Amino acid sequence: MATVEPTFATLKRMLNKGRFTCWGLSSASSEYSLGVLSYNLMRAINVLGVKGMLARLA
Repeated sequence: MATVEPTFATLKRMLNKGRFTCWGLSSASSEYSLGVLSYNLMRAINVLGVKGMLARLA
């Protein structure tokens, strides 16, 4: 449980303290998905570094 909480805290901070800027379920779902994608990319870059990410993409 302790390892999951920082992830949701970071997503909440990235998503303007948990408030969505879009109206509707599909728009909010899309906004949350973009937040999760950006979080995962940020984590991958922090773990592998930019050069490591580029090497894995090529």
